[in-house]
Amino acid sequence: MNIVIQLQTVLAMSTCGALMGMGFDTYHVFKGKARLPLWLVFFFDILFWVGSMGAVFLILVKVNDGIIRFPIFFGMIFGAWLYFLLGSKKYILFLHRMIKFCQWFYRTVINILDILLVRPVLFLFRVIIMVLTFLYSVLLAILGFLWKVTRFVTSPFARWGQHLGKKMYGKTTGFWTNWKNWFHSKRKRE
Repeated sequence: MNIVIQLQTVLAMSTCGALMGMGFDTYHVFKGKARLPLWLVFFFDILFWVGSMGAVFLILVKVNDGIIRFPIFFGMIFGAWLYFLLGSKKYILFLHRMIKFCQWFYRTVINILDILLVRPVLFLFRVIIMVLTFLYSVLLAILGFLWKVTRFVTSPFARWGQHLGKKMYGKTTGFWTNWKNWFHSKRKRE
């Protein structure tokens, strides 16, 4: 293996070490914000380290065909140490600010959608319900008035109508009885 490939490998592993440090800080910040149960934290810890090692191995395969030597570990440790020495605090501060910005942006978008969409639709719905309720009460009042007028106008004919109804009911009852008897007798004959 020539010196150029070895230097590329050490540089790539130093970058991997720094990126793993950034990934660790990112994971740690989000883990602190999420307040997950301990068993889930344990699962995510294992997932993070296995994923990190898998990514490092894939990069190692791309850079030097997966050959593992001491300078690789030195490069990773050096990259992580350099990141934690120079950039960790600034990155964590940046990450907290980005989280606050994203929360603010989310709340702002939700408020804008609430003001521009939800509230007008709810207002329109309430207006429609009020108008329909008013129209329904007006219709009930008109129908009630018409019913009272109709009862008042037809009240002299009420007794005559009741008498006529009883006569018609009596005649139809006899008709239906005759019809049933005729139908049953015809069935018996067959």
